[in-house]
Amino acid sequence: MYGTYLESETAREPCQIDIDQLSEDEWKRLQPLLWLELESLFDKHRVSPVRQKPFKPTRKEKGNGVFGVSLNTLIHRDQQVFTGKDTTVTLVPLVLQVILSELAVRGAREEGILRVSGNKQRIDALYNEIEHNFYRKPEKIDPLIKEAGVHDLSSLLKRWLRDLSQPLLTNDLVHLFFQANVLPPHDQCKALTVLCQLLPHENRNTLRALLHFFRRVVEQQHLNRMSQQNVATIIAPSFFPPTFVHPPDHKDDMGAQTQMAEKCCQLTNVLLGMADSLWVVPQRLIEQGKIVIAM
Repeated sequence: MYGTYLESETAREPCQIDIDQLSEDEWKRLQPLLWLELESLFDKHRVSPVRQKPFKPTRKEKGNGVFGVSLNTLIHRDQQVFTGKDTTVTLVPLVLQVILSELAVRGAREEGILRVSGNKQRIDALYNEIEHNFYRKPEKIDPLIKEAGVHDLSSLLKRWLRDLSQPLLTNDLVHLFFQANVLPPHDQCKALTVLCQLLPHENRNTLRALLHFFRRVVEQQHLNRMSQQNVATIIAPSFFPPTFVHPPDHKDDMGAQTQMAEKCCQLTNVLLGMADSLWVVPQRLIEQGKIVIAM
């Protein structure tokens, strides 16, 4: 049965609080305080935050596939199909855990991993098998994943990210993530941290698992020739899909498109560099949340 990719991270100092250690009530109390933090950072630099309308599920949400559907739907299916079996159902889709787990074992040291494309015919065949049988015939999937070439798997990973029914950073927050590009470095890091902590649980944990894997790739750059900048350049379009962050009136302006792509790469690079600190909640916000509930 499917193994999980999530691994225990380095123990944090006692004064630091990981957002995953908060209860659901604590997280809900934290949200308005995080919004105030974000608004304060944007106001400080006279930036008007842009929020989009909430995401509306597409018709495909009702199917049984794993590509082109929302994270929430995948988590729900994982819980329905695999709860009680020899696997761990988390707030990271199992299909992603399976791919990342195999890539972490066989692909992290492979030269050009994430950069070198796989074989289109093999990728399409793997895509079709996973799309149609991940939930129907799960016993077929593990052997396929273990036998697949690592560049085919990394191409499939990028395809899965690209096909998500809404951006990993969510439809209503991705523009705010992008707007952080105008902030100076220190406040940009603060804003990105706040935004990551505002993500829904499944998006936040999926992003965390991905960043953890990408950092693993970067740590092996002496073997795979993939620097942090290389990884950021390749992954940026998946974190910041052009159709969501590029204004329609700029679609024919190659200069504007290039500038926006560079900003997306820079932001992705920062997220990669902050992969371990994005989830730490300031103690003062936790205390403020307790004061609010007491009042």
